[in-house]
This record gives sequence, C-alpha cells and structure tokens, in this order.
Amino acid sequence: MAKIDDYIRNYKKVAVRLSDGTDIKGKVNIGDRFHRLSDLFKISQEAFIIVVSEESSDASPKVYFVNKNYIVWAKAED
Repeated sequence: MAKIDDYIRNYKKVAVRLSDGTDIKGKVNIGDRFHRLSDLFKISQEAFIIVVSEESSDASPKVYFVNKNYIVWAKAED
C-alpha cells in the first residue's frame, strides 16, 4: 500500500468548458504517469478528472470531479 509521502504531486493549470456551458479553471495533478496535460485527456482510461479550483480571497478552493465525456474543450494555462 502506498504511503501519502510516496504520492507524486505535479499540478498543471487548466481551463475546461463543459457541455452545459460551465467553465472551470483550476489545476489537475498529472503525477508521474503523464508528461503533459494533454496525455491525461488522451491516454488516461479514467472517466473522470479531478480539478481543484483556483483559490479566491473570499472562499476556499473547491474540488470538481469532471466526467471527461462532458468536456467540450480544455486548455492548458501554463
């Protein structure tokens, strides 16, 4: 079983638009499995991506579990 210390954090900024018109900006962890953000969308067999919203001064960040089937477009922000 992996320990929390073994978890690789490699965040990339992203903006996604969903089929209902919702825009989400935040960051996703591509870890050490992928070299680029686009690999997460093309190669990953996972149905969902996890987007951590950008922090704002008035609220704590939100976590979105986004079904890749409902993403119209995604743009790397880095």
